[in-house]
Amino acid sequence: MQRSSIAENGTRVLQAAHCSQCKGYSFPASVPGCRHCGAAPEALTTVDCSRPVQLLNVITVHTALAPGIGVPAIIGEIELCPRVVEEVRIEAENEAAVPPGTWLMPVWSEDTDGGSWVFRPVPEKADPHQGDAE
Repeated sequence: MQRSSIAENGTRVLQAAHCSQCKGYSFPASVPGCRHCGAAPEALTTVDCSRPVQLLNVITVHTALAPGIGVPAIIGEIELCPRVVEEVRIEAENEAAVPPGTWLMPVWSEDTDGGSWVFRPVPEKADPHQGDAE
């Protein structure tokens, strides 16, 4: 399993792993086993996480946290899947533009290291639940 795969239309898809034994989720999808119950990789299937998520917390970081992340950087916490909270890079003008509660969409961003996921605010008039299963 990989962190992302390529959809039929050529776009990248952010993915996590779902455990058939405990029904828990793990990220990234390439984990060596379930982070909740320890099930082997064979018990995991990939699930699509390319949907809007709500921002839980946000902060502006003024020190380089990792190669390729410029400063200042807007970093936020999101619940990518049930019980999987991740820190992500947010693409916005400033922290005030993305208060907690803002809906964000994962977008693949190419860079000199091959690329990474960034999260962008969903336009206010868009339905944040677009694409959710009913």
